[in-house]
Amino acid sequence: MALNLSRNTSVFVSTGNGVHASGGSVLNLDDFTKGTGFVVGDVITMGTTSGSGSGLKVIVTAIGVSGAVDAVAIPNNFRGTGYEDNDTVTATLTNGGALAGTAFEAVVQGVSATTAQGSRTATGLFKGNGTNANTFKIGVLDGYSFSQGSDATDITISEAGSAPSRGSKRFNDSLPPAEWSFGTYVRPYKHGTSSHRSSDTHDMCENILWAAIAGKDITGGALTGNSETAISVDSTEAVVSFVRSDHHELLKMSIFFALENTTYRLNECQVNQAEIDFSIDGIATITWSGNATTIDQVSTVIEDPSKALISTNGTQTTSDAATYTEGYNYVDTTAPGDADYLRNKLSTLSLSHGRNSGNILEVGATGNDVNYDINITGGSITIANNITYVTPETLGLVDVPIGSFTGARQISGSLTMYLDTKPDGSNKLLSDLTAATDLVNNAFNMSLFMGGGSSSTPVVKFALPKAHLQIPTIETADIISTTVEFAGQGTNLLTGNEMTVTYKGSTIHSDSAYATDYTV
Repeated sequence: MALNLSRNTSVFVSTGNGVHASGGSVLNLDDFTKGTGFVVGDVITMGTTSGSGSGLKVIVTAIGVSGAVDAVAIPNNFRGTGYEDNDTVTATLTNGGALAGTAFEAVVQGVSATTAQGSRTATGLFKGNGTNANTFKIGVLDGYSFSQGSDATDITISEAGSAPSRGSKRFNDSLPPAEWSFGTYVRPYKHGTSSHRSSDTHDMCENILWAAIAGKDITGGALTGNSETAISVDSTEAVVSFVRSDHHELLKMSIFFALENTTYRLNECQVNQAEIDFSIDGIATITWSGNATTIDQVSTVIEDPSKALISTNGTQTTSDAATYTEGYNYVDTTAPGDADYLRNKLSTLSLSHGRNSGNILEVGATGNDVNYDINITGGSITIANNITYVTPETLGLVDVPIGSFTGARQISGSLTMYLDTKPDGSNKLLSDLTAATDLVNNAFNMSLFMGGGSSSTPVVKFALPKAHLQIPTIETADIISTTVEFAGQGTNLLTGNEMTVTYKGSTIHSDSAYATDYTV
């Protein structure tokens, strides 16, 4: 019996589920003609002599006499498409260039068109290199969770009489949406010369999660339909904008929880909420949560992003070595030297509002702004998409959710600070809000700089140009403090520019695993 320890869990987030939408992806290889002249690590592109498949590649993992191939690894990204069982595949290229060895040939042993469940829609192979990388290893904190319950109906008997029947019977009706949650550190970085995006570009480890909560498309690669990604990355900064989040369905993902001995796949996931924590004694974190339609166990090794299939003349084993997975199946920027960590104690607040000639807060007033001088002692920002899943209710069947749609987008939060009497300090903010009795909808220009000041690097900036602040409440403790609740507002009710998030990194991510852009 093998147990699964949570400390050894790896989490992967992808826009694919490991199966090519066109089908015919290779499951294994049989009957090697071993050839000669190869070395361990060679990436061999395979053509077909008896079919029309394409895209199959293998990595040499073991050789025999004179460079004969004894075993190969097949990452998910190298499965190809359009193959049929028993197709003969022959080596055509090595490492993207001329064929180094000779006469390596194999026979396809099985292909797949859907996932192991048998009816799951294929959404694409994993890819861990190049600008259109679609699968990312996420560094999660302790306390992650994922689960799916069931809805049931109890039928009971209620009757009168001296000997009433008192039985009951239970029926399973449906599976409600699965729930998932995990925390990540806020980690900006810059791409180096060997990375999955252009050198010197700013980025963040949690890119795909921001793309999912704020838009419909993943950063990089081709866009779907007429939508655009919510994230722009360049040599100046990486920016998350919510102006492209007005869709009934946002980016759908597959989330893989790779435990020690079991991998679970959450299908058609949506990011419903993110909570950014400004607790000043800690490292900057975000708690992400959402739902999925179903949870299933990945029983086909080659559909697991954390593993590669090792084929030895039809004998199948597995490898989770980064040599055969990272860069092919997924991007990994979670190592300590790959990206920056941010200390909340260095965070700063910029807060201002227009005032009229009577020094009363007024929306639209110019030339008499008040810039508050406030040091925060903590706080948080919450982004909620209020997503609802739809589940049929068919008698005699256990139904599962068929999809989801977004509700109102809400960006809100709170800040805590000591109640001081310095000019334009927290007490001034309280008195200004109390005095503005005619201002039912204020619009503060607020920016929170996580991990430093406005000119610091690394830093993450949360800019709310029209934040609505409620009158602060006073908290009694050893030192009197105050809490300010706020909500992000757009230019108007129909414009989704309540907040932009800007990342600037300093640590360089560069890894030879990403030096070659292998296409799916």
